[in-house]
Amino acid sequence: MTAPRAYAFKPAALRAPIRYELEAEQLRETGGWDITLNEVTAAAFATQVMKGTRFVRLDLWVGETRRSLSYSGAAAGWTADPDARAFLELARDTLDALAGLRPDLDVALGAAGGPRLAMFGIGIAAIVIGGGIFAAALASGVSTDRLIAAAVPMALLATVGALLAFANSPWRKLPVGRPQAVARVIDGLIAKLAAPPPGA
Repeated sequence: MTAPRAYAFKPAALRAPIRYELEAEQLRETGGWDITLNEVTAAAFATQVMKGTRFVRLDLWVGETRRSLSYSGAAAGWTADPDARAFLELARDTLDALAGLRPDLDVALGAAGGPRLAMFGIGIAAIVIGGGIFAAALASGVSTDRLIAAAVPMALLATVGALLAFANSPWRKLPVGRPQAVARVIDGLIAKLAAPPPGA
C-alpha cells in the first residue's frame, strides 16, 4: 500500500498551517474533515486578484457537502511564497487522483456555489454604493466642482462592481475542464512559482 502524501501550508498570512494527507481515494485535513475522492460529484478551481491579494481555491462537493482547499497571499509576492507552492501541489495532486477515479468529471473554472454568490453580492453592493453616494451628493446640492471630483471614484467603484457581478452572475455557465487538464494548468502555475524574478 502506498503511504499517504503529506502537505502543509498556511491558507492565509495570519492563519496557522493546516496539514493534509492524500492517498489513493482519500483526502483528509488533519484533525478536520476527510473526503472520498471517487464520491466527488462536482469540483471547481478558481484564482483571482482582489485589492492586491491573490485568492486561489479548489472546491470539492459530495452531494451538498463542500470541502475546500484555499490559499490567499499578497499578489505582488505570492510567486515566492512556499505556502502557495504547497497549496498548488496539493490541488494538482488531488485533481490527478480525481482524473484516475472520475476522469469525466467536469471541473468548473471559476468560483462556484456559495463563493460565487458571495462575489456576485459584493459586485451588486459596489454598484449600489457607488450609485447611491453619487445620487445622495447630487440631491444634497454640493457644488459642481466637488461633484465632478467625486464622480470619478464613485463611477470607478460602480464599474468594478458591475464587472464583478457580471463575472460571477449565477445564471452564467462557467467553463469546465477535465480533472487532468486542470491539473496541467496548475502545473503551469507551479512553473511560474519556480521561475526566478525578472532580472535575477
